[in-house]
Amino acid sequence: MAYDLLLRKETDSNWARGQSKPLALEFTKTERRNFLLLEPSTREFVMNIIIWARGKGIPAKLGETYRSQEDQDTAIREGRSGIREEGRIGWHQVGRAFHLVIVGPDGKLDREAYQRVGEEVRRLGGDWLGDRPLKTRRGIVEDLAHFEFHPGYNIASYRRSPVAANELKSAVKRAAKYA
Repeated sequence: MAYDLLLRKETDSNWARGQSKPLALEFTKTERRNFLLLEPSTREFVMNIIIWARGKGIPAKLGETYRSQEDQDTAIREGRSGIREEGRIGWHQVGRAFHLVIVGPDGKLDREAYQRVGEEVRRLGGDWLGDRPLKTRRGIVEDLAHFEFHPGYNIASYRRSPVAANELKSAVKRAAKYA
């Protein structure tokens, strides 16, 4: 059994009139939870990206979405974040950042597929950090899997806005409910 987020119900792999292939929109339990942790407009954006990717034969799976402030601070200390100061809000804490896992037949991250998905994400108004090396405490990091959706906001002005405080509250509530 898998869960179809579009139909919002459990499905089996042969659910549609003689189809032997699973529906392209089936998600694991972990992916479902990660979807629920996203900010609502970002959730819709991610759904569209995954539909697009899977329609193109790119086996994109939803990875990490929400991070608690504690998890974010740990990522900063370990040099896994472009945010330099602990305690600062980032896109993961409000459910506007997400990771996609795209593995090729060789079991390695599929750089070409990430490039295609990254171009589509940008075309639709999102951001992809995979082709922009990040400076972290541990040095330069390439984060192929990191995507964001925060139309009209840059992180500096967002952090000072009342929207950030409201979205952070909502994200913490979602995490308490679904994590």
